Amino acid sequence: MQALSADSRSVIDALTAHIALIDGEGEIVAVNLAWRRFYDGNGCCLPNYGVGCNYLALLAPLAALSDSPAAPEDSRIAGAVVAGLRSVLTGTSERFQLEYPCHAPQERRWFLLTVTPFAPGHRIRAVVSHENITALKLAEERTRQQAQRVAGSFASTVESIALAIEKRDPYTAGHQRQVAALASEIGRVMGLDPERRFALHLGASIHDIGKISVPAEILNRPGLLSEPEYAIIRQHAQTGHEILRGIDFPWPIADMVRQHHERLDGSGYPQGLRADEICLEARIIAVADVFDAIISHRPYRPGRALQEALDELQRGRGTIYDAAVVDAGLHFFAEVTPEWHRQHRENTPAIDPLAHF
Repeated sequence: MQALSADSRSVIDALTAHIALIDGEGEIVAVNLAWRRFYDGNGCCLPNYGVGCNYLALLAPLAALSDSPAAPEDSRIAGAVVAGLRSVLTGTSERFQLEYPCHAPQERRWFLLTVTPFAPGHRIRAVVSHENITALKLAEERTRQQAQRVAGSFASTVESIALAIEKRDPYTAGHQRQVAALASEIGRVMGLDPERRFALHLGASIHDIGKISVPAEILNRPGLLSEPEYAIIRQHAQTGHEILRGIDFPWPIADMVRQHHERLDGSGYPQGLRADEICLEARIIAVADVFDAIISHRPYRPGRALQEALDELQRGRGTIYDAAVVDAGLHFFAEVTPEWHRQHRENTPAIDPLAHF
């Protein structure tokens, strides 16, 4: 600590993070009180708390193994720290940060390593700080577990609703399962984050819930519908929204259900929304819904050829269907096999929130 004035020593000793001051060659010039206390409490054996040792050289043996595919976590961390410290010392980076575990036998611990450059004109060239973030990481873990429990509760709610629909109308239930699977794949191709894909899957799984209010003889009629009957069918999107809006989902499930028949040019229903007025999830469900409706058997007609569905989406791309969604759908739909459709229509996979958080 002789390299520091009494005032400078008082400043860094007042910090709770473990601080080491590094010169341009990587040598440890000084450390603070928190650094020394951590060393004393954890049985570290470097002379003089590492002052006078080269920080890069201390990490070099572990870092040398970091490029191996089978390298242990300690080696990968050491390699990243060496690279980060060098980038700061050479001026190629303004700062380097890395979270890393440092577990003790009786407790789990995490630290945030930060390397920042020192003001020019001094022997000291970088400040290395190790801040204990264990409390933050444990809080994040508790929050994640709570989110998983909440998501599981919502998933169970949706599965119960879907089961009620299946008891009344097996065709609609199979269609919803299929659309949910297709929508989830479109979301994957589009790069949606896991939580948003989870919500998309929930919404798609019950997007036709409003049909529960449509008389079964209309839903299952083999012939063409009359205009009044078709008007009743068209009410299902708004009815679904009314059923779901009282459930406090953390995602716009009710909006997905109400908007899945909206079209970019305003020709859809029930609100005649246009373009970005329609939530992205509803635009995805719309494409999956149209695709499945064309290729699947209906009470009034057999399923059509895959190419007919692809052609329909291509014709409507950018005008009635979202172009990015259609592109993602075409990327996936062209590879879908009849067996894939059969499995997703006939089976009811559990919605696993653990896979999305």
